[in-house]
Amino acid sequence: MCFFFAGHGVPLQADIAVGDMMKKDQERYPERREELLNMLGVDPNWRMHQVSDGQRRRVQLLLGLVKPFKLLLLDEVTTSLDVVVRQDLLHWLHKESVERGATIIYATHIFDGLDEWPTHLTYLTRDGSTGWQGRLEDLELNRQMKERGETCTLLKVAVHWLRGEQEEYRKETLERRRQVEESGGSDAIRNRNPNLKAYVAGGGFAPGRMAHQGI
Repeated sequence: MCFFFAGHGVPLQADIAVGDMMKKDQERYPERREELLNMLGVDPNWRMHQVSDGQRRRVQLLLGLVKPFKLLLLDEVTTSLDVVVRQDLLHWLHKESVERGATIIYATHIFDGLDEWPTHLTYLTRDGSTGWQGRLEDLELNRQMKERGETCTLLKVAVHWLRGEQEEYRKETLERRRQVEESGGSDAIRNRNPNLKAYVAGGGFAPGRMAHQGI
């Protein structure tokens, strides 16, 4: 299992050479290291306080991937990567999954080049719950688009889901407004239920969190 995180302003921005970072792992997996160095275009002599954001991201990937993994969690890791490096990375990750049986979970809002990449999709809704899960070919929207002679891409699927959520949220907002008006306005609601004061005054949001309290 491999988890990798680097916060802002910590070791990845220090005056240190790439080759000296996580040196034991780099020495333990020399062939894998060379493969990643070539794929990501990383120079082991780079000094981390002198690299660009894109170069720093590539170094971060090098250090996070040099050790073989069974489970890899990725969150928007292709940010700051150029098109070629991004595609090479996706192909490499796919190879890791096919050849070594690794499981890779990739959270992203960038769908270019991903249509043939995932085996399964998981959609997280705006309230944090799990929406549709499964293979793209099993998705009803995919079947409908094929019947119309259209190509079902991940981008189209995401837009379809997000527009549905936006419409649902719009209806919920209108319903809350209607209830407020029928109850005599926000002042009347606050007087009857002080607990709703922050909710109403904040337009439906309580300080520091999203409120889901019904009116």
